[in-house]
Amino acid sequence: MVPEHIIYSTAFAIIIGMFFYKYTGRDPSWIIIICSWAPDIDIIMDRVLSSFGFTLLFEGHRIVHGDFHNIAVMVIFGILMAFFLYPLGIKFFDGLFFSIIGFGAHLFEDALVWAHLYRFFWPLSSKAIGLGLLPTMINEEHYIRDFFGIANFEVLIIGLVLLLIAILIRNYLEGRTWIRLYMPTAVYVKFFKNKMS
Repeated sequence: MVPEHIIYSTAFAIIIGMFFYKYTGRDPSWIIIICSWAPDIDIIMDRVLSSFGFTLLFEGHRIVHGDFHNIAVMVIFGILMAFFLYPLGIKFFDGLFFSIIGFGAHLFEDALVWAHLYRFFWPLSSKAIGLGLLPTMINEEHYIRDFFGIANFEVLIIGLVLLLIAILIRNYLEGRTWIRLYMPTAVYVKFFKNKMS
């Protein structure tokens, strides 16, 4: 679901960034888009750790896909990202807030598609839950990658519609100048200018 996650999280970022910019004058909401992939790192985590000679167990088993799809990992990831982004000129709170929103957007999108797959509220609850709203439009309970084998067409279309709505809302309220705020290179330019002066 990587293409869908990028599209849905971009829609989230555009709207949340608009409100954040209104009250703080800052809009690092591109962090949401970058962090939207984060929960799926559990797909390769066991292989990466094993290559370094480490074995990490999650509830008594090796890490498998879905183990990082929960609020505990979301908070840990947000804190780590805030520390990582701080030297790049991103305020600690901004890095924490937008990293958690990006991670949470991924979990929300998965909850929309899957009814009983991930334990989103672990460690508060080990029950696999979800809304499962979108699969009923697809094929009962099954997610099918029918868009060039990389995405589901219906989920993708809904995401693109939401993205278009988010763009239209922000353009209407702020004009088109907000797009420049999404250039992560501006962060690096500012960072290196500060270092050189």
